[in-house]
Amino acid sequence: MSAPSPRAPAPATGPRRPHVVVVGAGFAGLSAALHLLAAGARVSVLERAATPGGKAGEWRSGGFRFDTGPTLLTLPDVVEATFAAAGRPCPLDLGRQGGGTRYVFPSGRVWDVSSDLGRTLAGLEPGEDDAYRRALERARQLYEAAAPVFVHAPAPGLPQLLRYALRHGMAAAPGRRLPQLLDALGVRGDLRTFFLRFATYFGADPFRAPAVLHNIAWVELGLGPRHVEGGMHALARALEEAVTDLGGEIRYGGEVRRLVRRGRRVSEVVSDAGATRCDGVVVAVDRTQALAMLGHAPVSDREPSLSGLVWLAGVRGTDARLASHTVFFPEDYEREFHDIRSGRHPRDPTLYVAISARSDPADAPAGCENRFVMANAPALTQRAAGREAEVAEGRRAVHAVLARHGFEPGEGVVVQRWQTPATFAAFGHRGSLYGAAPHGMLATLRPANAVAGVLNAALAGGTVHPGGGVPLALLSGRYAAARVARHLDLDTSD
Repeated sequence: MSAPSPRAPAPATGPRRPHVVVVGAGFAGLSAALHLLAAGARVSVLERAATPGGKAGEWRSGGFRFDTGPTLLTLPDVVEATFAAAGRPCPLDLGRQGGGTRYVFPSGRVWDVSSDLGRTLAGLEPGEDDAYRRALERARQLYEAAAPVFVHAPAPGLPQLLRYALRHGMAAAPGRRLPQLLDALGVRGDLRTFFLRFATYFGADPFRAPAVLHNIAWVELGLGPRHVEGGMHALARALEEAVTDLGGEIRYGGEVRRLVRRGRRVSEVVSDAGATRCDGVVVAVDRTQALAMLGHAPVSDREPSLSGLVWLAGVRGTDARLASHTVFFPEDYEREFHDIRSGRHPRDPTLYVAISARSDPADAPAGCENRFVMANAPALTQRAAGREAEVAEGRRAVHAVLARHGFEPGEGVVVQRWQTPATFAAFGHRGSLYGAAPHGMLATLRPANAVAGVLNAALAGGTVHPGGGVPLALLSGRYAAARVARHLDLDTSD
């Protein structure tokens, strides 16, 4: 996706400008605000927290800095296009590749993987390179067929879906699950586990994920992730600064309670700080919460996507066995998801470990590391009884995996903090990270940004089109802003 030519935002003077309220200052909300300002609206962003970014927050303690959410960026062109729409360049350096990921398998095998194909192939066993190439090529084909319809365009209607189905439907292996596709490609053993994991980036159980989610592998392995200078929270701060520089207002510390409707339009947004009149609204929070604000009946409680259990640990010393990004696979990958399906934290989870201080030394004191350790976890069940004991079991399992690989969890720890599914429930229904679970071809489609029966409102964020993750959230904000801008007869190129 190429960035559009920068265009200056509409001037602040002149005829009365429509006032649009954006609920939420995560990536989707800030993106929506920038696009609305560029279209000529007067914009107020209401955020219940004290800082921007939503899940992409940060924690500082004892000289350590941690991103509390995403740790890498994909599709950097989307970020650059977001700033360009507001007439300015991206102020952060997005040019550095993410450095690749080290994968550690139960056998003790260690494999360093990056978007550098030669380097990646060099770490394969004899006979595996052809299977890797086949899987990577199929991922590329799936992504390049799907992205123009399901990523880089507003939510598709029936005509767009039919065209996609006629051109690419059979190649997307409808009716097949991801494990079946990999089997057909001759992907076995460690490679099979490796490629299955990418479905978790969309919140799916990889053993129940539709084959089309194999496209996610291309985004990381083909296009390559990028390191964001200063961490992912720095990107949220840069977007915040752009919004305020262009005259947007951001109010922190007041939770939005409801949206007042008059007929088919929202006329007021009511928060803890009072009521704000508006001509339009973008609700950039979890879709379930957004619909409740609008007074809609509760949506059917579809199966939620994966949640997470995160241990942030600042430790003395460094360890060369850990790369900037390291994944430890369990003895039985499928059992991990059997546990999650049953509502329990995995007894032997996959662990993802990120150390941002490897790229940004200021994130930890000299001679120390800031370790972000994440395990897959089930979303919250309706019952609260026993929840603390379940989380404690999950914590023990995380530490047990680290100990098994020679990292004594308590050794050298200076500061630490846990984030649990209850933590993530502040951002998503039942603590799910990506909305409804995408288990099925149609279930991979995120709900549209439109709100049924409301003309001047739109939804944005990871639980609506085009989906979760930083670049998709930015695009979601763009599509929601364009919808509201069109209703208000504002200037928009979308």
